[in-house]
Amino acid sequence: MVMADRGHTVLTACDGKEVLLMLHERAKGRTQEQEAARAGMSVRTLRAYERVGQLPSQIKKPRTYWSRPDPFAEDWPWVIAELERDLALKSQTLFRLLCDRQPGRYQVSQLRTLQRHIAIWRAQFGPNREGIAPTYDRGDNNAGAQSAVGP
Repeated sequence: MVMADRGHTVLTACDGKEVLLMLHERAKGRTQEQEAARAGMSVRTLRAYERVGQLPSQIKKPRTYWSRPDPFAEDWPWVIAELERDLALKSQTLFRLLCDRQPGRYQVSQLRTLQRHIAIWRAQFGPNREGIAPTYDRGDNNAGAQSAVGP
C-alpha cells in the first residue's frame, strides 16, 4: 500500500519475496496491472516499488525516537542509587517501592518498562556485564553517563 505524504511516496510493509517476484515477472513483459493483481497489491504500490528500486526490508529505517515520554525519568536516579546499594534487588521489588513512594503515579502495565530499563543498566554498569547493551540517550539528560542509559 502506498500513501501520499506531502508529495512523498510512503511505502507500507510488503513481503520482499513478492516484490522480487513482481520485478522479475515485470522484466518478462507482464503489465503492471497483471502483476499487481497477482501480488495482491495496488498498481500504485507496484509503481512505487519499481520507482524506488529497493526491497521493503531495504526501505524501512529503524526507529530512532521514543514513541512516548519515559515514565521513570524523574525517579531513575533513585532507582540507580537503590541498585548500587543492593544489586540483588529485583525489578518487581523496585517497582513496588516506587509505587509506595509515589502512590497513584505508576500502573502495573509499566512494570515491563522498568524491567527493560534495569536490564539495560545492569548490562552496562552491573557487576556481571555480559556484553554491551544499546545506549538509549534521549538527548534530554545532562546528568552524566548513567542517566543517558535507561529512562
